[in-house]
Amino acid sequence: MTYLYIAGIAVPVLLLIAAAFLAMRRIPAAAVSAPGVPEYDAEEAARAADALAEAIRCQTVSYPDVTRRDFTQWVALRRVLRDKFPLSHERMVSEHAAGFSSLFKWESPEPAGDPILLCGHLDVVPAEGVWRVPPFEGRIEDGFVWGRGALDCKNIVVCLFAALESLFERGFTPNRDIYLALGHDEELGGSEGAKQIARYFAQRGIHFSLVLDEGGFISDGAFPIGKPVADICAAEKGVMDVRLSVSAPGGHSSRPPDRTAAGLLCEAVCRIGFKPRPARLLPLVRDNLEAIAPWMDAALRRYMASPRLYGKKTLARLCADERTAALVRTTAAPTMLNGGIAPNVLPVSAEANVNIRLLPGDDSDGFVSWIGALTRDLGVKVDIVQEGEASGVSDYKGASFSILAGAVNDIFPGIPAVPGLFCGATDARHYEPFSNAVLRFSPFIVTSDELATVHAENERIAIASLGTAIQFYRRVIERFCEAGGSDR
Repeated sequence: MTYLYIAGIAVPVLLLIAAAFLAMRRIPAAAVSAPGVPEYDAEEAARAADALAEAIRCQTVSYPDVTRRDFTQWVALRRVLRDKFPLSHERMVSEHAAGFSSLFKWESPEPAGDPILLCGHLDVVPAEGVWRVPPFEGRIEDGFVWGRGALDCKNIVVCLFAALESLFERGFTPNRDIYLALGHDEELGGSEGAKQIARYFAQRGIHFSLVLDEGGFISDGAFPIGKPVADICAAEKGVMDVRLSVSAPGGHSSRPPDRTAAGLLCEAVCRIGFKPRPARLLPLVRDNLEAIAPWMDAALRRYMASPRLYGKKTLARLCADERTAALVRTTAAPTMLNGGIAPNVLPVSAEANVNIRLLPGDDSDGFVSWIGALTRDLGVKVDIVQEGEASGVSDYKGASFSILAGAVNDIFPGIPAVPGLFCGATDARHYEPFSNAVLRFSPFIVTSDELATVHAENERIAIASLGTAIQFYRRVIERFCEAGGSDR
């Protein structure tokens, strides 16, 4: 009986070990070779750098307080784009305008497939902190264009126009309509821009073969695999802002009660921050990991080869790195704190803004209920300031994704194109009803240090990266026109 008992335990364990070993063999290690050097037109890249520098000097800052926004800067930016890219503005129809947002259309004489929609946004976030160069000087130095919007995302707007301009110069004729949507308030949610453009699409019943907006870059910043990948994001997390507010009696700070408004608020913020939400592996993220598994270390390859056996270890490994933790859980980040009128006066109220990024499948109501339960004994009031659920997941195994990945292979040799989840928010979510392929990709080669400058100090983009991005956008248009109607 003892032998049978031991055998009953040992056999399943041996089977699991054997299964893991066999699975490991299915994901062999790949050599980390240097990708090929992308070719680009240096003169074209220099012109784009000059245009981007001028665009950065237009301070199109989307402050939440509308009275702080200087809309003359959006007018100035329109003028810059018109002057730098005259053919595009002459030959594309200004199809629709929503506030300072614009929709252009390049009409095909004989459309053979659904149109494609290329997106960018004109606004930027405020620039704070200590910068190496003034954030709105638009300086070109050391092979980079410096300034707010260099990576997010006036670079995309300039490169899209540059690609279109070159196609007009070459006499290219598209066999499908090409739309260009430029939002003016993406950093505030796009309610005045992209959302209104989406209504225009709905009224006309337009369906796109592709919607391409900002998203993942070409970088090795997300996963420490020593190889850059092109992260084409097929979904984005939801975004929500929640205000926590607390009231308490005021008074002199020399005679404080046990709990002040500021103290209660700090405790509430700490409870949220120190109790992360449970992690889970979305099929999209799993497929992303499987695509780059050959370049992972041995442990991660083993985990990905047998996800049922090593699911918890995979999640633990991802959660241990801030670069990947956001891919597997809903996050909550305190971003603004307010309260008090003087150093020696107890505040009668205090409030905080918590910015939440919802994993697809998590809903905003459920998260607010969780915060309420976590802070109820502190007397915290929880109000939703703005909310937007996570996007759906676009078809990343279909023809449109394949065509886009083919353009990556054409321009960036040796760099794999993989599906991913975008942790930021984009205008693309407003266009979801109009395409099965709403994809988010910024075709710029960036280092981890450069990627960290988005919404931070010293934002910059390499001039060479502008050149290859122009090549990419041009190739996307050519490839979709070559595909005709076969991409749907």
